Amino acid sequence: MFATPYHNNGGEGMILMKITMKQRSLVAGLFLIVFMIGADSFIISPLLPAIERSFHISVAQAALAVTSYAVCYAVGAPVIGPLGDHYSKRTLLLLGITVFSAGSLSCSLAPTNGWFEVSRAVAGLGAAMTLPNVWALIGATFTGAQLSMIMGITMAALSLSIAIGVPLGALLAQLANWRWAFGVSTGLTLLAGVVLTLVVPTETRPRTVLDYWGGHRQLAHNRPAIRALLVTLTWMVGFYAIYTFLGTFLSAQLQLNTSQAGLVFTVYGFCNFIASFASGPVMTRLGQRRVVQINGALSLLAIAGLVLGQTHLNVVIVSLGALAIVQGLGVTALNTLIVGIAPQQRSTVMACNSALLYLGLTLSSSIGGPVFVNWGFTGIGLVAVVMLGLAVVLVSQLKPA
Repeated sequence: MFATPYHNNGGEGMILMKITMKQRSLVAGLFLIVFMIGADSFIISPLLPAIERSFHISVAQAALAVTSYAVCYAVGAPVIGPLGDHYSKRTLLLLGITVFSAGSLSCSLAPTNGWFEVSRAVAGLGAAMTLPNVWALIGATFTGAQLSMIMGITMAALSLSIAIGVPLGALLAQLANWRWAFGVSTGLTLLAGVVLTLVVPTETRPRTVLDYWGGHRQLAHNRPAIRALLVTLTWMVGFYAIYTFLGTFLSAQLQLNTSQAGLVFTVYGFCNFIASFASGPVMTRLGQRRVVQINGALSLLAIAGLVLGQTHLNVVIVSLGALAIVQGLGVTALNTLIVGIAPQQRSTVMACNSALLYLGLTLSSSIGGPVFVNWGFTGIGLVAVVMLGLAVVLVSQLKPA
């Protein structure tokens, strides 16, 4: 059995939370697929120079592969989302994994840059179909303390994908060929698909007429859900404002080379992974909304430490470690809170949540670029504090979960 101890809210001793072997296999499969999608999303960055040389194209042309993936994910998620509330999440999850695998395999075999970009777009659509249904499936399968624990474990896969998945992919590309990174990704994704085919429970759904846009209309009138989604948007704008320009800051302000900066990102990823993985008992003890509030507020202090100590490497590293931990706890709690805010529309809500995450990333780079040029990292820190502060205010208006 897979078991973890935790205290209940009343503090009455220890409760042993048991998960069956089939559920453990389900969690392992979900962890692996989330890890692979996370690694595939970020791995393109260190591979761009090799792809540029392989296809004899410019950096700008190679970077279109990033855009095609992100746009198809951001647009595809809310479009595909309502299907998960009408049809079997199992079917859509496995279909998404199949599409994602096909896109990754096609990337590894692409003879031209145009083929590669289309393949990345297909992978983005597969990811858009898969990830929201992962979160929705967890919300539909587990409840209470189990939900908090499983969400924490599964979301930790995203952090781990940045900490080890991206460096390993880059190393594989350096030792062999960039195509191998996508080939290995395809193989591991299919492995996760086989596991999930065997263990994902089959849903029994009454036959109803699909009201495709009805789900979005209903969601638009759900004020708690809209407020929670706005928390995601403002939180992600604030976080990605820091994260997007962190590498540039480390290079320009602290004179770190690429490998040294990469080590800093790896340390950040591991700290974030540990916090996400351990967030379940914290959510059980304090409640999801309170964990979001506390760690949102602590993020402001960590960012203040980054800005005030930006000329001192030790202060920057400590502040980044603190930020990684509170973000790991806070974002996991936020995701867990949102997955339960509209039980009848989980897939639609989580799809919109994923789309807003990408919108937050886009807005942070659009706003942060001019800010960084004119006011440096101090200006970026101010933007992050304002947006994360707004997220804390918004989440305080939600009812405790």
